[in-house]
Amino acid sequence: MLLELVLFFTLAAAITTAAVMVPGLVRARGWAGIPLTLAILIAAGWLTGLIVHDPVAATILPLFGVGAVIETRRHLPQWSFLAAQLLSALLVASVVYLIYAGAQPFVDRLGLLGTAGSIVLLLLEASALALSVYYLFEILDVFSRWTRTAHRAESSYQPPVAIQVPCYNEPIEVVRETLAALSHLDYPNVLVQVVDNNTKDPQVWRPLEALCAELGSPFQFIHLDPWPGYKAGALNEATRRLPAHITILGIVDADYVVRPGFLKEMVGHFADDRVAFVQTPQNYRDWKDSGYLRGLFYSYRYFFDVTMPARANRNAIIFAGTMGLIRRSALEGIGGWEESVITEDAEASLRMLGLGSVGVFEPTVWGEGLMPLSFDGLKKQRFRWALGGIQILRRQWRELLPFTRHRLHLTWGQRLHYLFGSVHWFGDLLTVGFTLLLLLTAVAATIHHRLPVRELTGPILIVPLAFLVTGVLRGLWALRRAEQCSWGDALRALGIWFALSWVVTLAVVRGLHSRQAAFLRTAKQKATGNRLWPAVRSSAV
Repeated sequence: MLLELVLFFTLAAAITTAAVMVPGLVRARGWAGIPLTLAILIAAGWLTGLIVHDPVAATILPLFGVGAVIETRRHLPQWSFLAAQLLSALLVASVVYLIYAGAQPFVDRLGLLGTAGSIVLLLLEASALALSVYYLFEILDVFSRWTRTAHRAESSYQPPVAIQVPCYNEPIEVVRETLAALSHLDYPNVLVQVVDNNTKDPQVWRPLEALCAELGSPFQFIHLDPWPGYKAGALNEATRRLPAHITILGIVDADYVVRPGFLKEMVGHFADDRVAFVQTPQNYRDWKDSGYLRGLFYSYRYFFDVTMPARANRNAIIFAGTMGLIRRSALEGIGGWEESVITEDAEASLRMLGLGSVGVFEPTVWGEGLMPLSFDGLKKQRFRWALGGIQILRRQWRELLPFTRHRLHLTWGQRLHYLFGSVHWFGDLLTVGFTLLLLLTAVAATIHHRLPVRELTGPILIVPLAFLVTGVLRGLWALRRAEQCSWGDALRALGIWFALSWVVTLAVVRGLHSRQAAFLRTAKQKATGNRLWPAVRSSAV
């Protein structure tokens, strides 16, 4: 019966994946969603009966599918029936497949070495399927919801704000544009702190100091050298030097051009005393004329158009730094930025949420920065992000697991999102692991040997292939739906994610065995020749 179950739910997930890709169906109301869901379950049951030559299975299996949909809808009543069907089908198919595959070494009597190898393979598969289910959950939680609650900003609330612009070896021509935009903010009481840390060359930071003096009293320049703690340490010191009446802090990277209405429209969220931080999307400029840069842009935007809205549904967003605002008292209440974590902004938001605070995600774009315009710069940035995610996991894993003792008062949803927000970096490690396994299998086959792992034969071979193909299709569909981009640009974005797998793998390994990390600066000056081929060559380094 295990074989019939896994085939049925795999086929149901595949057919439903195709259905939700039809415009409008992912949010179809009950009058359309219920008949379509039943039709898919009946079709999946019929196909399963054909494959296993069991007409009885074709009658019974759809009843299991109906039960799974009802149970999913009970927990997620704001989702459409098709979305509930897709998530439940993939989840049940994954669990039953793992049970079936886990039993194979014992059924086939592979021996100690073969069983051990099969267990390792099973752990890799279980990890990959868990990530696949989570990614699907995020996608459906954004695209299938019928209602969504937005936090309201009180426009009359205008407390004093300090915008902090952290700099390290930044070219003056880039920062000049950033500060010029900040000088035009439409807000009555704002201070701009330009915080230069550990820039050794006076020819780099002295012009920046002169520019701040030229812009006048709202601008304050701070040069810290030598100073510990990288960006977090510099921002902690800058905050200590702020006037006492400043209650809201804003973080703007040195390359961001902020629109005048940013503070006027966003600060009002802090009229609600529960709000600790507000995050707006990070957006970029100068990307439309290159296929590589378009793919890179959409790969960035996916996080703010899919992941963050899904997390916002459970008050589990991260503070992503630039283009974000944070309540000064909330930051000081957790002891400031953690200087040992390279992604100090995300780590701080976890601790603030754990004290019962609220984080607001506002999807309106209020500024544009520069993407790392060379692939080498992109690798450094992604290495830093992945390493920071692993550092957070090492520091806070007890807070994120459900059955351990907790200091932070997080909900189940918050723990889920923050846990997968860190462990999803292991997905690239899994990609490398599966690639290595395929290479070893090919080598073994050429010398007429086999690896000491279980081998699946017969109809069950459909399942891993279906998992892979439908997973890629759902990723491309989500990119196209969220970003309104072409299939070609969606493929480029997906290619960039895959091209960074080795870099992320190195970051994960580094984060697991080392507590220390160096801050890798992302270059802000445009490099020449932004083509895909240099990116491919660079990824091999």
